[in-house]
Amino acid sequence: ADNSAVDAGAVYVFVRIDGNWQQQVYLKGDNTTELDGFGVSVNLSADGNTLVAGASGESSAGRGINGAQLQGIAVNSGAAYIYSRSFGNWQQLAYLKASNTDENDRFGSAVGLSSDGKTLAVGAPFENSVAMGVNGNQVDNATTSSGAVYLY
Repeated sequence: ADNSAVDAGAVYVFVRIDGNWQQQVYLKGDNTTELDGFGVSVNLSADGNTLVAGASGESSAGRGINGAQLQGIAVNSGAAYIYSRSFGNWQQLAYLKASNTDENDRFGSAVGLSSDGKTLAVGAPFENSVAMGVNGNQVDNATTSSGAVYLY
């Protein structure tokens, strides 16, 4: 009921029971702040038990998997959150950041999860590296908004 975090975003999961839809869970990132855009992209595994949500406006400067969640340092760098469901209960499994987090990359703008929930692609359309191909040089940010995809 507290709507003070403007444009923070949320994900709502519904299940169909006996022909009727019911909300099962309301998800937020564990470091939610305004303008995160949590839920800008969402994907669910085929069995419905793994969910990934992108938050392209999230502003932590953390890097990699379950890194530091220091808010406000890398504005619009973006993040992705992985959740798992077991016996109807959802829990956050991982907090993902790019390996080369920078401001305005918008990591999490697009997410794609394999049907078995074991492979994840996360898009960062405004990432600036000059890297080419697979595992190129992520350090040189000489190409504006060239974009990148990160695979997990």
